[in-house]
Amino acid sequence: MRIFAGVSAAITFLAMFAPISAAHASAPNDATSAQEQGTPGLTNDGRSIVIQSCYGNAKSYDAYNDYFYWPVTGYARTTTACSDINIKPTDRGIYVAVCFRRTGTCNGYKWAAQNSWTVIATNVLDGTDYWLDFTGVSRGQVAA
Repeated sequence: MRIFAGVSAAITFLAMFAPISAAHASAPNDATSAQEQGTPGLTNDGRSIVIQSCYGNAKSYDAYNDYFYWPVTGYARTTTACSDINIKPTDRGIYVAVCFRRTGTCNGYKWAAQNSWTVIATNVLDGTDYWLDFTGVSRGQVAA
């Protein structure tokens, strides 16, 4: 038993001083700024890349109808571009809820400010059918 404990301690000691692999050496740490990484405009965790591609696939919505729903008939479907459902009302700030076809339930209403992207549902599976329920008429963009 004592031999194994000594071997284990030696391996642990050597691992502490082992050279860092090239892959780890080039990986940015949390203290490295985006400019120091040579990738202007990106955050340390790369999140802005995801946001840009998600919002880049945004579609227009128009809930100027008697029911304040979008789409008026049928359902919208989430894509692989976003893991959340986001809206950007362009005509006014508004409360909106996301309703899901599979469960027939809606989440709570959330305030979405005019001309700002707002996450209204998080961690939504790709291919999920949904509709938006507004508290009044609204136009803007949705990214899901």
